[in-house]
Amino acid sequence: MASLINRFKSLFSAKNVPEKIFTGSFSPLVYRLESPKYHLFDLHGENWMTGWVFYFGEKVITELAVTADEAVVGNFPVNMPRPDIGIHVPFIPAAQTCGFHFKLPVPSRDIHNIHLDVIYADGTRVPFLIYDIDSVRQLASKLTEYQRQLQEIPVPSAELVFLTQGHTQTDEYQNGIIPAVLTMQSYLQKSGIDVDQIRYLLDFGCGSGRLLVGWHIIKPHIQLHGCDLNPQLIEWAQQHVSQAIDCRMSSLNPPLPYPDQQFDMIYLISVFTHLSLETQKLWIQEFKRILRRGGYLLVTLHGELYVRNTFDQKDEHFHVFMRAGYVEEGQASVEGGNRYRSFHRHDFVRDLFTGFEIRGYFPNGNDPQHNTLFQIAQSQDVYVLQYTGS
Repeated sequence: MASLINRFKSLFSAKNVPEKIFTGSFSPLVYRLESPKYHLFDLHGENWMTGWVFYFGEKVITELAVTADEAVVGNFPVNMPRPDIGIHVPFIPAAQTCGFHFKLPVPSRDIHNIHLDVIYADGTRVPFLIYDIDSVRQLASKLTEYQRQLQEIPVPSAELVFLTQGHTQTDEYQNGIIPAVLTMQSYLQKSGIDVDQIRYLLDFGCGSGRLLVGWHIIKPHIQLHGCDLNPQLIEWAQQHVSQAIDCRMSSLNPPLPYPDQQFDMIYLISVFTHLSLETQKLWIQEFKRILRRGGYLLVTLHGELYVRNTFDQKDEHFHVFMRAGYVEEGQASVEGGNRYRSFHRHDFVRDLFTGFEIRGYFPNGNDPQHNTLFQIAQSQDVYVLQYTGS
């Protein structure tokens, strides 16, 4: 049987908008597909397609054109109020009403893919997302088992969910686990990495152990470890996630309580995005100590999209970024939290991670040809790096 990641290769992707603005590393479509998640897709009933999308610029998206393979399903408005999105991009009025919510027909055995195109106010239509029904159908039994196991895992309180996700939706916290881990594995696979060869894995900045739960369900052969500097989150993880997952406290600075060359892979989801450059450099040296030679890092970073959004009214910060490839803001007293932010350009990342080779680069969380159906960190750049031992 083909590997899970190969079977899902097309499931994570959809055609990317060819138009680029500002630079080649920036895609103007900002979006999130909230439902239906893979493991919750009903192959025998109706599904609600829910999410939001807007253009990071002056264009306005008015509709989504939906087809099932070649058959027209219909055009559905993008006009639902999303103040939770609009507050982050106040200079883009369309983001205030960028939500969509519509019902899909019951999928027949003849339907292979659901296609979503965006339609702009000027009538222009461009490809947006593809939902691969074939892959969901072929993996239905596995997805059902993932869902069964997921339902047995406790969910943190809304207050703890907010600390890691920035929202208080406990259902979304849980339902997003399986898509996120499958997407992570897809990034690795697209970078030429055999996930089944990973034996020891560290979630650096694991929070309440959310993603480790998904790894344990999907790849139970991996020995899983997590660390975080928030004692509330680590205490919850130690008390509620599987005993097979080892979660420990860490500090703002190294070292970590692990022996040399222990891990095949370390991932950091929105961690360096809140650390100073000097602290990042210290951690890179520590990763070299605990990674085996040839091991991997998966890192998400604030790229150009975040720079343009954050510094829209701060030209001096933007010019620093464009000149140096890096900028940060925040007081030292809040380093490690959301009020401290750092921003990286691709060429700066290459130089920062000396001793690592970039195996995969996914600007805005997408590969060069495709949008990712379920991103792991909203529109952040994703890097897959291999430690070369130097």
